[in-house]
Amino acid sequence: MIKKLRRIFIVFLVVDLCVAGYLGFRLVETSVPDRLFAFVGSVEDIPLPLFFNTKEDKARETFQVTNKDSGFSILSEKVGDYRVPVSLFGIWPIKDVDVHVIEETKVAPSGEPIGIYVETNGLLVLDTAEIEGEDGLTYEPGGNVVKSGDYILKWNNRSVATITQLTAAIQTTGKKKVKVTIRRGKEKLEVAMRPILATDKKYKIGVWVREDTQGIGTLTYVTENGTFGTLGHGITDADTGTLLNLQEGELYRTKILGIEKGEDGEPGELHGYINMVAANEIGDIEKNTKLGVFGKMKQESISEYSSNYMPVGMKQDIKKGKAWIYANLEGRVKKYEIKIENIKINSTDNKSMIIKITDKDLLSLTGGIVQGMSGSPIIQNNKVIGAVTHVLVDDPTRGYGVFIENMLAE
Repeated sequence: MIKKLRRIFIVFLVVDLCVAGYLGFRLVETSVPDRLFAFVGSVEDIPLPLFFNTKEDKARETFQVTNKDSGFSILSEKVGDYRVPVSLFGIWPIKDVDVHVIEETKVAPSGEPIGIYVETNGLLVLDTAEIEGEDGLTYEPGGNVVKSGDYILKWNNRSVATITQLTAAIQTTGKKKVKVTIRRGKEKLEVAMRPILATDKKYKIGVWVREDTQGIGTLTYVTENGTFGTLGHGITDADTGTLLNLQEGELYRTKILGIEKGEDGEPGELHGYINMVAANEIGDIEKNTKLGVFGKMKQESISEYSSNYMPVGMKQDIKKGKAWIYANLEGRVKKYEIKIENIKINSTDNKSMIIKITDKDLLSLTGGIVQGMSGSPIIQNNKVIGAVTHVLVDDPTRGYGVFIENMLAE
């Protein structure tokens, strides 16, 4: 009996230790930052859980670390990269926090609706299909050769940037088997394909492709040197979910024509018109990443933001509670109240914060977060801290935001 009780006690002890270890791991992951950005000459207060602290270093002139009751503070007089060790009870090492000290950054938050037009770097493969040949048989030349998400770069050693160019190249090839250069992920591959003469007397390969895309979003910020960031998430193909590999693109002024309100299970949408004429072009798109779309404003457009620059708030500045978003839904930019419900201190993706729309006017207008509001800047304590990125489909009043520091690091 004693042995049996001892075994039960050991089992419970092991379980308790496992649970405690897991909870401790989660506490570290959710409360102790892996990486921080700090400004030169500015004291940054970093909160830590109870019983966690750092090794103080007040001797160095360039970078000083001071323990506080609820964390630690850092002060640097020089740009550079530093490490701050965090320990439990000042005894057991937990992790090193990487601190990147940079010059103070200011951006002009926008909130203006923008039209985005981009061309892909190559032709994006959507799918393959069967073709009925002139001989009455069915063929699928692209099957098991290319797949959804690939990019066709060259046909028979000739670059093909448009569907028209690819179609012409296929007709020139005829029924000859040729080399096709594709990009799959980060890898370039060479495959072979033979066109089929279809019933309409044209040669085809049975591959659906896309060469460009366009849509509406919200401009997040413009920096003092004229670069911009928007959306807070990348542009992906609607059919494949693939992050588009861009060749070039433009940013246009646009106007909202109507608003489809969001409901539970049905995200709403902003409806607008992109008039792609030179007079409406305000920027050149240079990069599409999972954290947003980035580029350079036209010189004549930069001056429009020169009086609106605000300090950037890093993730350690963000607090749960009241904040604001900027959006132009009724002909001018207005600020709408939101609540920051959760902060994921170690997030490197575009879901760094969970936010909730609390502004009655905005709820009446849109029902919450709708498609097209992605990129709306988030403001707290007169600092730009992030951007709206996604809506929760089952609750359009709530959604995600990305840290502004993650966007600026791109």
